[in-house]
Amino acid sequence: MSPDLSYVPLWCKSNFSFLEGASHPQELVETAAELGLSTLALTDRDGVYGMVEAHVEARQRGVKLIGGAEVSVDDGSSVVLLAADREGWGSLCRLLSAGRLRSPKGECRVSWREVAEHAAGLLVLWGGERSLLAGEVEPFFVAHALKEAFGDRLYALAARHRRAEEAQQEARLRGRATRWGSRWPPGTRSSTTAPRGATCRTFSPASATACA
Repeated sequence: MSPDLSYVPLWCKSNFSFLEGASHPQELVETAAELGLSTLALTDRDGVYGMVEAHVEARQRGVKLIGGAEVSVDDGSSVVLLAADREGWGSLCRLLSAGRLRSPKGECRVSWREVAEHAAGLLVLWGGERSLLAGEVEPFFVAHALKEAFGDRLYALAARHRRAEEAQQEARLRGRATRWGSRWPPGTRSSTTAPRGATCRTFSPASATACA
């Protein structure tokens, strides 16, 4: 299959994200290679546990791997952070370590101030059902802090999974992102690959991937 350069999965979880991801990290990379995708981001919840396994598989298959994580914030929301370079990887690891050290075992919470303080080398994907950007209350102060810290590395993430409430959430997200000048990488959260022998159908870069 020829590479589809127009689509890069930027919000993918492995089975290291308990009850959220189902596939091993190397299976995600393997499937990306089989689908002709040149790049994949691994963004497990509050950790980078699967990066070693994914990195080994990515090197063997010629897939570019982006390190990242979906980070839980102390207000109950979350944000996806991607490392743009070595500095960004260090920033992400220090942020996650700070959240782990203060939280109960198995949990991780950081503040928006800490996210902003660890902005070096990181890109922000702000969106999804647990984000403030799509919520009912206008997150003016958080948006201002993120814009100040990340500048043009702040992206609004419109994720579609064919749920009824998504239309209203996306309308709020799009309106706010337009006002604050955020850019758009449409996406879906990938948490599993197709079983062997199954067929994957990708409807569009901004919609879900169905497996049958």
